Amino acid sequence: MNRSGARTDDAWRKSRLAARLLLLRESRPLRPREQTLARRLSSDAEVTNRLIQQALYFLGIGSRKHDFDQKLVGRGN
Repeated sequence: MNRSGARTDDAWRKSRLAARLLLLRESRPLRPREQTLARRLSSDAEVTNRLIQQALYFLGIGSRKHDFDQKLVGRGN
């Protein structure tokens, strides 16, 4: 089995998870367990803003990206 890209795949998976948490946060407050996971992912060096942005597009945020960003930035939580 070829595991040369394993580190890249881990970073991509974590970034997709972070993107899903952001999408959840858009619709409702995060539960304590989700908040803990979000904190862990935010301090992980492999999870970069660029990978999260790519994951958001992968998950279908596309054309509403600007509105999504404004909604998250405007929120206090």
